[in-house]
Amino acid sequence: MSREPGVLELAWRRYQRELSHQPLRTKALTSCALAGLSDLAAQKVHAQGSIRWSRTGLMALYGLLWTGPAGHYWQNFVQKLFAGKKDPNSIAAKVILENLTFSPLMNSMFMAYVSIVIEGNSAQKTRQNLQASFAAVQAQAWKLWPLVSIINYTYVPLRFRVLVMNVVALFWSTFLNLRSRSVAAKQLT
Repeated sequence: MSREPGVLELAWRRYQRELSHQPLRTKALTSCALAGLSDLAAQKVHAQGSIRWSRTGLMALYGLLWTGPAGHYWQNFVQKLFAGKKDPNSIAAKVILENLTFSPLMNSMFMAYVSIVIEGNSAQKTRQNLQASFAAVQAQAWKLWPLVSIINYTYVPLRFRVLVMNVVALFWSTFLNLRSRSVAAKQLT
């Protein structure tokens, strides 16, 4: 007797099918949804009144236009750069490369986007915010993302690496959202 697949199993099959047929679009839409969820989580944790849906929409747009495509192209670039290499030295090189280049780029882009687009700050104010906060944020990133990179490059097939990054980024972006709000609050006092 065969059983009927559940909703999650059907969703997972659909996701894999879409990922095979349209990988960039699927990764962008996944990033969009998870960036929006991350912002909602940050707003709930911060709890300053009602949900700002425009903020959530702008964060989802960031996932759609930047995070998903950047992750897709980055993972493909690393795959080509280290074609067929899965030995420990190659994995270590991938982790180091990712955490010294891609991670700082992603964090600085996120912080700049929040400052300019979400908070409406000027370029000068954004530069000041980055100078004040980036080193601490990146130091925190280096406590988390190298482990994610090791797991991704060791165990996760290429087509699912952006998904893994997105799921971890759901929590990381919530942290960054909360951090940017605390920096903004300190500047107001």
